[in-house]
Amino acid sequence: MKHSKQTALLALAASMLASTSAHAGGLPQMDHHWFGNELLWLAVSFIVLYVAVAKFIAPSIESVLHMRSHAIDEAIHEAERAKRAAEATRGSSESAGNDARMRAAEIMAQAQAESSRDAADALAKLDRDLERKASHAEALVADAVKKAESGIDVAAQSLAEAMAEQLLSRGAEPATASSEPKLKLAVKR
Repeated sequence: MKHSKQTALLALAASMLASTSAHAGGLPQMDHHWFGNELLWLAVSFIVLYVAVAKFIAPSIESVLHMRSHAIDEAIHEAERAKRAAEATRGSSESAGNDARMRAAEIMAQAQAESSRDAADALAKLDRDLERKASHAEALVADAVKKAESGIDVAAQSLAEAMAEQLLSRGAEPATASSEPKLKLAVKR
């Protein structure tokens, strides 16, 4: 039964709509009988929409914009702090770099001085070794010269004796065998 009442009401509404549209003969929006009703619902819809936007949508948009503005301001302040920190760090790193360069120059100067000192010590030691070897060689040469001079004196003396014997014996007999080896030693053919 309930179902039949609903069907009847729907049929009545459909017939009313059909009869009004048939009587108007044009667009229902342009029917001046409905202007008041349409303006009323327009005002009610506008007020409801305005209240909904003013109470719910606009505050959420305003809070989002406020949060964005606050976040942007914080980011700008943070960037400025980071910039100041970076400038301070750059200044300290430049200072540390200059200090390191100066320290490296000092270390290089010390190493160069030490290397020069070691080279001078090595040269002095080499000079002493060479001087000692040269004096030793000079002593050996002097000794060899003395031996040679004494050998020459002995050879000259034996040669003089052999010649004197030959001159004295003049043709009597040839030179003795003992004078020949002395001459050979002295001349070293």
